[in-house]
Amino acid sequence: MSASSRSETQEALTQELRNAATSSPAFDRDLAAKIGTRVAMRRSLCGLSKLQLGARLGIDTADVSAYEQGEKRMSCKLLLETARQLNATPRFFFR
Repeated sequence: MSASSRSETQEALTQELRNAATSSPAFDRDLAAKIGTRVAMRRSLCGLSKLQLGARLGIDTADVSAYEQGEKRMSCKLLLETARQLNATPRFFFR
């Protein structure tokens, strides 16, 4: 494969990944909001403030608020740690 062909293939794959990442932003926002609502509910049931949960997760209060309002999407790693800190299964956040 020539350098030119490799470059074209790489550009095509990069564009395909960009398209996949932005193909359904409405769904992503809806899912982020659903997960955030469940995080807020579980945090409240555990008697934790946003400050306390943020400290346990190593993030600041503004980030906790953004996740709970669905303004930011949680990484899988953060979602798993959140579940652990709130004594819940990851599945709880998707119900």
